[in-house]
Amino acid sequence: MKPLYLTIPLTLLLCACSATSPENKGVEKIDYIDLSSAELRDSGKDYWNIFKRVEPLYPIEAAKKGLAGCVELVTMINQEGKAQGYKILSSYPQKLFDKAAAKSLNLWKWLPAENNKNKQPILTHIRMDFMLESKDVSKKYLKNCPPTEEKFLVKGKVYKRTL
Repeated sequence: MKPLYLTIPLTLLLCACSATSPENKGVEKIDYIDLSSAELRDSGKDYWNIFKRVEPLYPIEAAKKGLAGCVELVTMINQEGKAQGYKILSSYPQKLFDKAAAKSLNLWKWLPAENNKNKQPILTHIRMDFMLESKDVSKKYLKNCPPTEEKFLVKGKVYKRTL
């Protein structure tokens, strides 16, 4: 009777493993050009131009505390000229502006450049800087947000409460 207890689970495990395909069925394979490295970041303009850029909403808690920061993202621009997924490379202060940046990036649209008639998807780098209009950028902010050629400035305002 004891060998039967071992045989049944092992048989089921083997059947389950053989039925599972190593290929990802239903997952679309996309051929893209990776332009996310520091050396190739400026090349994205050769393939896609921003058509519609949606400003992120400045997080209220950051505005109340007078905080500035940045978010660096990598995203794929697909054949429809839309952001398809993203990965946050870095952010300062960590995770404070991430959601706002990602939410707005998903609304951006790009048009293919003249030499990208076949609408070649690319993986590209985008940096968004979050600063308050009423505050100067501090040295601490500049140290934690590495310099880059293309960045998008998001300005926020601190509003006084009225009762």
